Amino acid sequence: MTYSTSVRSMVKLLEIEESLKDNLEIYVQKMQSKLDIIKLYQETLKREKFNTLAEKEEYMANPLNAYPLLRRLNQDWPKWLRYLKLAIATKKTKEMELHLKSAPNDDDLIDAHKGMARIEQYYDQHAEDLTKGFLLGRKFNSHLTAPDCFALADFHYNQSQFSASTHWYRMALRLHNLTQVELYEKVLGLKRKRIYKKYAKALLKESLTLDKAMAISTENSEWDMLAKKVVREDNYDNVKKLIDEYLSGDEKIFQEEAAKRKRKPSKLERGCRGEWPKKTSSQLICRYNRDTSPFLKIAPLKLEFLNLKPLVVLYHEVLYESEFKAMKDIATFNATMDDGWTYVNFDKEGKPQRQDRVVKIITFQGTTAPFTLSINRRIADMSGLEMLGNMALHLTNYGLGGYFGKHVDYVELAKRPPDFFSELGGDRIATALIYATDVPLGGTTVFTKLKLSIEAKKGNALIWFNLNHAGDPEPLSEHSVCPVVIGSRWTISKWIHERQQIFKKPCFA
Repeated sequence: MTYSTSVRSMVKLLEIEESLKDNLEIYVQKMQSKLDIIKLYQETLKREKFNTLAEKEEYMANPLNAYPLLRRLNQDWPKWLRYLKLAIATKKTKEMELHLKSAPNDDDLIDAHKGMARIEQYYDQHAEDLTKGFLLGRKFNSHLTAPDCFALADFHYNQSQFSASTHWYRMALRLHNLTQVELYEKVLGLKRKRIYKKYAKALLKESLTLDKAMAISTENSEWDMLAKKVVREDNYDNVKKLIDEYLSGDEKIFQEEAAKRKRKPSKLERGCRGEWPKKTSSQLICRYNRDTSPFLKIAPLKLEFLNLKPLVVLYHEVLYESEFKAMKDIATFNATMDDGWTYVNFDKEGKPQRQDRVVKIITFQGTTAPFTLSINRRIADMSGLEMLGNMALHLTNYGLGGYFGKHVDYVELAKRPPDFFSELGGDRIATALIYATDVPLGGTTVFTKLKLSIEAKKGNALIWFNLNHAGDPEPLSEHSVCPVVIGSRWTISKWIHERQQIFKKPCFA
C-alpha cells in the first residue's frame, strides 16, 4: 500500500509509529546498557497526543510532519530495529518487526520526496525555512532533522539536480549537532564525514552544470577545487576545514547567491504563488441562478462568473456535509481508494502513460447511493446539462505535495482510436469540481492560459466547459492543481460527456 498520495492514508502511519513507540518503551526497560541512546531517540519522537481522527488528519496535512514521519518509517525505524536486536531479540522487537511490514516502501518514499520537492519549487521555499517549520511565511510547530535533510539532498543529487541538493546537504551539516551525533552515527549510520563528502561532490557537479558565464568568481573556483580534492582521503581534513569556514557564514548569503541563479518562475508557478491579479469585468458578476433548471426557480444557488469564454463559473455552498461524510466513510473505512496518477501523452494503443502517483481516488458508479443521486441532480441544476447515462462521481484525496500538472479534460479524438470514448458517450463537454474541504495553504485550481486562480473552499463547486458551442476542443480550458502545502484536499469531480446532451445541446450529437 502507498501512503504519501493521500493525507487520510498517511494517518495510518501515525498508528504504526505509535505502536512502535509503545514497544520501544518496554524494550528500553530491558536494555539499560543502551538506555541513553534509545532515550535520546525517544526525545526526537515527542509530539502531542491526538484524540480524534480529525486531529490526526490535520497533523498529517502538514508536509513538515508527514514527510519526516514517512521517511523515518522507511529509513530510520528499520535501522533502529537492527540496532535493538544486536543484543537480544525480545518479543517486543518481533512485534515491532510485524508493524514495520506495513511501513512505507521505497517507492512511497520517492513519492514523498517528489511532493516535498514540488512544495519547494512551486512556492520558492528555502531549505533553511522548511527545517525551522516555516511554510509560505507561516510558522508551524514542526521541523526537519539532519536525516530528513540528508535524504532530501540525496534525492535531488540522484536526480542530477545538484543546485537543489547542496542546500539540503548544508542543512544536514548544520543540524548534525553534538547532542545528536551519537544517535545519528551509531544507530542511523549517518556520519558527519559522509555528509561533508557528499556536500563537496554536489558542489563540484553544481559548478560544472551551471552557466559558465556565472561561474567565474573566485569563490566558485575554490569550491570546484575543493570538491575535486574530496575524493582523496588524505585531503579530508583540509576539505572539512574549508567547508566549516563557509558554514560559519550567514545562511542568507547562500540563499541570495542561489536566487541569482534561479530561473524565472513559470506561468503555472506564478499562479500557484498568487501573483496573478484578480480578473475584473462588468460581465463577471455574482448573482443567484434561477435559470438552468426549474428547481432553481424556487431554490436558487449562489453563482459567480469567473470567465466567459470559455465559461468558468463558481457556485457557493452547494455541498452538504452529510453527503461528503457518507462518501468519505465508504472510501476510508472500507479501504477502497486506489492510487491516482498524472499522465503524459498516449501510447500507440491510445492508453494514457503514467507519470506521477499523486492522489487516492475512488469512483462511485450507479444510482443506488442517495448522495450519488442528489449530487448529480445538483450538478445538473448548476450546469443545465444532462447527467443520465453517466452518474459516476470521483472522490479524491491529495497527499504530501499532491498536485496535478497542466492538462485539458477534453481528448483530441483525431489523435486517438475511433472508439476511444464509445463507452463513455463522447468527449468531455464540461467538468464539475466540488471542493469538499478547505485547504489553508496551496491546492488552488489554476487555469494557466486564462491566468485564473481559484482557492479550494469547502462546499463550493467549480464548473467549466472543455468544448465550445461547435463541439470543438477549447485550449483555453487548460488547468492544473497546485501542490497542497497544508490541509487535506478532498474533492468530488465529474466529467460530463457530449452524447448525453442530445436533447440539451443537439449540435453536439
